[in-house]
Amino acid sequence: MSTSGSNKPCVSVLGLGAMGSVLARTLLQAGYDVTVWNRSPERATALMQEGASLAREASEAINASNLIIICMIDKAVSQDVLSSLDPLLDMSGKTIVNMSTGTVDDVQRIAKRVSQHNGLYVDAGIMCYPKDIGGQHTTILYSGNSDAYHAHVSTLKVLAGNPKFLGADPTACTPTYLALYAFYFGAFAAWLEGAVLASCAGVSVQDFKALSPIMSDMLVDGINTAADRIAASDFSGEQASVDVHVAGQEVVLDALQRANAPHASTDAYLSYCRLAQTAGMGELDIASLFKAMHP
Repeated sequence: MSTSGSNKPCVSVLGLGAMGSVLARTLLQAGYDVTVWNRSPERATALMQEGASLAREASEAINASNLIIICMIDKAVSQDVLSSLDPLLDMSGKTIVNMSTGTVDDVQRIAKRVSQHNGLYVDAGIMCYPKDIGGQHTTILYSGNSDAYHAHVSTLKVLAGNPKFLGADPTACTPTYLALYAFYFGAFAAWLEGAVLASCAGVSVQDFKALSPIMSDMLVDGINTAADRIAASDFSGEQASVDVHVAGQEVVLDALQRANAPHASTDAYLSYCRLAQTAGMGELDIASLFKAMHP
């Protein structure tokens, strides 16, 4: 994997935002020979002081290593960078791992572009914030060229110790991590909504934090139960029906409204419950919302 003439393995990182910079720094600290490139080269100053080499052009960074990690604001930007390369640039023996966020269409276009340069493509989804890069339990999702992934998995584990490979289809990764993002950020918004309501009632955020595991533990159990029910098509409502959930959440909504607090998350939950009621599922378990919501 070394192309620099040194004995250290070489990796290039294109994109030095908050995440890209941490990726490059983590590799440097693990003893890799790291070449970096950014559209604004001044972002590389600190990394150069730590031992990184600065490429003046994206093509220079690609030529420097056999493993090239792209981490930009989105896949559209990374596609623009790849599209600007010399059409004759040969990426034979090189693997592009794109950790930028984007759509399935973006992935298809980028994978085609890399293939046109004779390179191998692996798509990726980072499932953490920069502070957790390098952690043993940190996860990054991957899909794409299987041989390329497995050839570089030891390096990728330096960045996230719990990688998940989802198969040879490069588009497999994107809908999976976007779905997980939808889950996490929706749940986080709901926590913030609850924290605001508690604060309006005089409960400190720290006290609310201490109490939150009561419900986060219940959420994990609820997810497991719902997934099993959906898989078995068993939506009997012996625990709490959709109708019961609506009655309870209407009380929550009233409390939020009386506190003059925002309630978009509660509104969304109630709208899904009412969708199930309209479909005649009011007496079924809350997991039946999956059926009501599914296109």
